[in-house]
Amino acid sequence: MAHTYQYPRPAVTVDAAIVAKPTASAPPQLLLIKRKNEPFKDCWALPGGFVDAGEGLDTAAARELQEETSVNPAFVSMTQVGAFGDPGRDPRGWTITVAYAALVPTTELGVKAADDAKDARWFDVSALPQLAFDHKLVVRSSLRHLAKQPAAQAIGGLPPLLESAATKLDGPWQTEHEPPKRTKGGV
Repeated sequence: MAHTYQYPRPAVTVDAAIVAKPTASAPPQLLLIKRKNEPFKDCWALPGGFVDAGEGLDTAAARELQEETSVNPAFVSMTQVGAFGDPGRDPRGWTITVAYAALVPTTELGVKAADDAKDARWFDVSALPQLAFDHKLVVRSSLRHLAKQPAAQAIGGLPPLLESAATKLDGPWQTEHEPPKRTKGGV
């Protein structure tokens, strides 16, 4: 018998901040997707999406990473950063996201946009495009989280680079969503 619950429930999503280590020719890079659908169609965002019924958070984060970027999650060791649930963060309704982050050795992970992502690519962590939802806040927290990890601290100069990139990301945290403009005779 299903239990009825008298309180409203939020939708739950997961987002993944995947950062590639710097190389001699490139600074640390963040993996982003360009959204194929509303809200924020054609905006850059972290790979992520809704948690399926009965699905664990770690499993959902791995699934969404693979669905949207074609990256095999078996090669990405994600750790949970935190939860983000400020009212209005998603124009579709009350949504809480659980963020994950990982530091990967290379950008050569077979990145290819798929599912509801129209593009997927790497960006310099200190020169990010405008991000959808409150992903600027999620990225800031994720970069700070990664800077404290032993894997980042083992790479000379990486923690200050991540901290500096995080500091550049300041409010407002939520990107205003503009619905598609209606044209005469339809949408």
